[in-house]
Amino acid sequence: MRARLSTALCFVMKEVEAHKHSFSTEDSPFDFDGNVGAVTTKFVMSGEQPIFEALHWKDGDWQFMCNTIEDAIDGMIVCMGCLFTKFPWIAGFKDLRPGYVAYLDKGRWLVEPIDET
Repeated sequence: MRARLSTALCFVMKEVEAHKHSFSTEDSPFDFDGNVGAVTTKFVMSGEQPIFEALHWKDGDWQFMCNTIEDAIDGMIVCMGCLFTKFPWIAGFKDLRPGYVAYLDKGRWLVEPIDET
């Protein structure tokens, strides 16, 4: 069984302050406003670490994690639009069902239900 993300990093945030993006709402791969919040880490956003895990929680929240941290102080909330602008390849997760995680394992993305135990 894979290790689960520390519960200390589980934030709840539905929307960040509205702002413009370099793409139109119609061009977004996700079926919600680009200002919806997502959890990631300062290491992902700085480019120090790649995204190794994408979680789509049952409540609709998203996380894009590097799996290198345990301390909540390293987590941050960004909008999905800004995350998509920086990492356009995350569009591949647009169909990830709520309650599922996609994670990188030996160069392949695997998908399984989130283990919330």
